[in-house]
Amino acid sequence: MKNVVIALSMLTLTACSTMQPPRYSVSVDNVQTLKSLTEVKGEFVSLNEPAKFSSNCRLMGPIEPADGLSISQFITKAFNDELKMADKYSKDEVKVTGDITKIEFSSISGVTSGYWDISLNLKSTNGKSLAVNNKYSFKSGFDAITACNATADALSPAVQDLIKATLSHPEFTDLMKHS
Repeated sequence: MKNVVIALSMLTLTACSTMQPPRYSVSVDNVQTLKSLTEVKGEFVSLNEPAKFSSNCRLMGPIEPADGLSISQFITKAFNDELKMADKYSKDEVKVTGDITKIEFSSISGVTSGYWDISLNLKSTNGKSLAVNNKYSFKSGFDAITACNATADALSPAVQDLIKATLSHPEFTDLMKHS
């Protein structure tokens, strides 16, 4: 009986945790790609949250980005950080808004793997639009603590990969080109 009480106490204590991914880290490859796109200049203004997204990871609690940012603010800031590092950020040029049309994660895909699946519809003040989706896979873990922490840690590289997919899209330059 004592073991059951201890196990329930541990479950209760861990169920209240919030997993916080590290702050976004700029991708050198994304910056290099942006630097090679001579006509690109602008800023990402905002992305709307999807209608449904559960940030809860198993019974561990939610995954919430650092600094009190929402997922949409985290992704928007990541795009702008990449543009700034590539010297392509400008409040006076093209402004991009959009919708996160899909965002979901799994901390248990194939027992010890996980993924972040993110899709965006982007719209530019120049009238162009672009739809992009990216599924980023990673190693998670078997137990909830390890898997959920790995899922939180994978958010930043998942967004780096989403940005890479966006930059690689054949219509990205048109989206960011001042008309």
